[in-house]
Amino acid sequence: MEHYIDKLKHSGLKLTPRRQAIIALFIERKSHLTPEKVWEYLKKKFSRCGLPGVYRNLESLVECGILTRIQQFDSKKHYSLCSIGYGHDHHHFICRKCNKVEEVDFCNFKVISRFIEDNLHAKVEAHQFQIQGLCSKCK
Repeated sequence: MEHYIDKLKHSGLKLTPRRQAIIALFIERKSHLTPEKVWEYLKKKFSRCGLPGVYRNLESLVECGILTRIQQFDSKKHYSLCSIGYGHDHHHFICRKCNKVEEVDFCNFKVISRFIEDNLHAKVEAHQFQIQGLCSKCK
């Protein structure tokens, strides 16, 4: 938890009780969650808690590299804890069965970017890549 609190403070964000509860929830669950699931959890802990505030907090935690957005096929937003953090090229492996999210500290973006720029004559500005399959326990 201290690692994430340091990231939050380093980004200039305050450690609020709701942000701390959100981080604790993701540490406990070790899987991706929708804003609605986070909201259900927070409503039990805080008497006043709205879904728009949950979205704002989740996006703030993405901006400072504590959470990452996970793409799923259900067209809902999903978020997961990210210990490596924003600004360091890496990717995420998501288990289709248990929803566990693991970080992959490897990125071949420079090679792919150069290929695209050389062959398509386009300028690559960003990328997002995630891998889905079955984790070691579920396979």
